[in-house]
Amino acid sequence: MSKIKRIAGFFKGSYLNLIPSTYRQDASELTTLYKWLLIGLLIRLAFMPFTVYYPDLLALYWRSSWIAYQGRVHTIGGGDLIIHFFHAFFLWIFKPLMPYFDTILNDPKMGPAATYRMFQTFGMHPYVFRTLFLFKVPYLIFDLGCAFLFLHLFKDRKKGSAAFKFWMVNPIVIFATYIAARYESVVIFFVLLSLYFAKNNQWRKSALCLGGGIIIKFYPLFFLPLFIILRGKKWLKSLEFAFLAFIPYAFLLFLAHSFQRAGEVVGVVRIYNVDHLLRMNFSLVGLDVIFVFVAAYMVILLSLATYSEYSYEKLWKSMFVVMLLLFATCHFHVHYFMWLIPLLTLQVAEDKRFTRLFIVQVLCFVVYSWQWNRHFFGYLFTPLNFPYFAWGVPNPLDIVARFYSYTRTLGIARSIFSAVCIWMIYLVVRDAFIKKAKLGEL
Repeated sequence: MSKIKRIAGFFKGSYLNLIPSTYRQDASELTTLYKWLLIGLLIRLAFMPFTVYYPDLLALYWRSSWIAYQGRVHTIGGGDLIIHFFHAFFLWIFKPLMPYFDTILNDPKMGPAATYRMFQTFGMHPYVFRTLFLFKVPYLIFDLGCAFLFLHLFKDRKKGSAAFKFWMVNPIVIFATYIAARYESVVIFFVLLSLYFAKNNQWRKSALCLGGGIIIKFYPLFFLPLFIILRGKKWLKSLEFAFLAFIPYAFLLFLAHSFQRAGEVVGVVRIYNVDHLLRMNFSLVGLDVIFVFVAAYMVILLSLATYSEYSYEKLWKSMFVVMLLLFATCHFHVHYFMWLIPLLTLQVAEDKRFTRLFIVQVLCFVVYSWQWNRHFFGYLFTPLNFPYFAWGVPNPLDIVARFYSYTRTLGIARSIFSAVCIWMIYLVVRDAFIKKAKLGEL
């Protein structure tokens, strides 16, 4: 009994250390955080064992198992080494809990993709629930890390608490992390950690964390110019930040070179599906084309360089505007929507109007996700009943098509979603100019 008490005391002490002292001094506030943490955990635990996203989750862990269990690093693409090593590390830890791994996830041909036969074997395996739960534990760790970071990103305790609550029950966070089962929380943790260090003027650590996020997913690369511009007017400081942010990439180059994959590491900084960023454009004459996202992104950079002095608020709000611009003008995969959520969380904590706008976004997002057919309407829940969820569940678009054009239905939902993003940009920019006017800076 005393051993159990010591273990419980250790976890309680570790949990309290994650919470800033201003919250710990208020018993009622601490109780509120406990309550929302418990609610969020229960929701997450409810989905962790039961949903599988085919093919991404299986393919990622299948390739990572080559590293963890076979030492086959040379077969992993250079640009993907870090995230595969990350998953391989957890597979190595979980090995005693999954002695059956070769029977639940295996391909005799050793191909890098997850085949439908692998998916069927996985979904009908007697240990599928345990495996899915373990597969998502790494994402849970970083997801909770993000939640606690919000408490440190605000001086105002009420705002920090509001951000914590919004994150813990956010449907997009739960969907992307525990239903679609993607590792977005890992990247977001590094982005938020970079913001935390920037807030505390620890710029070297901030740059390294941002660089760490970039080598996992491409999109934090859009934030790098914002950090550099707002770092200060002294070009040496900006150059230092850029250099430090490049160090994680240099490490990846070294790592890939060690495994003779250096030629592929350019993939870590290439913008995946770059065509999606350029689809919205104005064709003028011949080859003369204006890309909307590129032009608008440059306007943001120029306005920051011209009018803004550094402040922590200006930094994260400009990051928020960039993400809103991306989702307003570019095609995106459904789990990418989580990229917006940490910055939206900061904004919602300051302005409750954005909560209502977010609800509209979520409703449009649900319709938007229908275009992925069975991958999100059926396959997700195949561990519960593979034959029914793999073949028996109809796509909502098939039902809609009986009454109206499904392409127009998707287009209408997407248009409303983009309109909300643009309106959010307007509100953020308008409030910034109003604040400047009050301070006499205009």
